[in-house]
Amino acid sequence: MLTLKKLKDSISSVNVEELEELHLSDSDDNEISPKVVFTENDGKDIFYTIKARQGQYKLRKVLLQNYNSKCAMCNINTPKLLVTSHIKRWSESSADERINPSNSILFCKLHDSLFEYGFISLTDEYYVLYSPSFDFEGQGISKNITFKVPKKDRPSSVFLREHRRKHGYE
Repeated sequence: MLTLKKLKDSISSVNVEELEELHLSDSDDNEISPKVVFTENDGKDIFYTIKARQGQYKLRKVLLQNYNSKCAMCNINTPKLLVTSHIKRWSESSADERINPSNSILFCKLHDSLFEYGFISLTDEYYVLYSPSFDFEGQGISKNITFKVPKKDRPSSVFLREHRRKHGYE
């Protein structure tokens, strides 16, 4: 049973360095640390306060309809593997841009990551662009893909142009 005392003890034992590591875990870190040290708190449950994106669920429902519940780049249709991907990052978007279906694409997790990190992008005509700095073949990732244009709310050329500029395609 969870008691206030257990909760307080759990919160006071949080390792701030580990929280920072969790926060930065999405960074572009190509190095594997030569020494990993586990502590007595590893493997235990802890409580986090999270920030939720209001309206994200509604946007996801719109995208699932517009893209026939399939990734815009492949045939993956398992909802748990599909992601609401913003063309202009959420953190850089206005409130209206964040829920604008024309600033979003339904991708599987692989294509979402490739797009987010700029390894792929799209022209205004929705042709797929591939970064020359990424070894698609060596990673076993096909470059024989085409973008499936949604029924409604096509990705905006304004957001696509900004994505290309940001990732060095223009």
